Amino acid sequence: MRDLVVKSSVFEFRSVIYAYGKLGLFDDIKRCVVQKEIEGFILHTVCSIMVLSSLGAHGELSEMVLWLQMMKSPGVSFPIRTYNYVLNSCPTIMTMLQELKTVPISIQEPMENLRGNEGLLVQELIGSSVLEKAIEWNSLEGKLDLHGMHLRSTYLIMLQWAEKLRLRFRD
Repeated sequence: MRDLVVKSSVFEFRSVIYAYGKLGLFDDIKRCVVQKEIEGFILHTVCSIMVLSSLGAHGELSEMVLWLQMMKSPGVSFPIRTYNYVLNSCPTIMTMLQELKTVPISIQEPMENLRGNEGLLVQELIGSSVLEKAIEWNSLEGKLDLHGMHLRSTYLIMLQWAEKLRLRFRD
């Protein structure tokens, strides 16, 4: 297609990214993204989520950390779907949630149990703005919107919310 000077659309670009991701061809994804950026295409949330989903499906957690860091630099937003796809790739969190009697109830506890790339992934998510978008504060109440969140995302958001509440009550 390059030799024919055919300009691909955003839909076609996403389709190629998705196909490469399904096959685990991550070098080809990177090459494709770089080529599109040269053409002036701005990486957006949907493409980023597709890449994160593919990386997670293949257990490439270290690459997911790098991709999340790359998403932060141009200002690509982190919607709740980003949380869902990333946390679905973290088996330790799901293991923690299977026994509700022993589930950690502070943000520090799971961070101590998460080693290596899983811990780095969660740290990247905690530093994002998803919690701020899910919280609504006013003079009478504080609301937390959990719509669209998978179990792991709900758990992490609730731990962050509890930490925010602790800080607010201390003030």
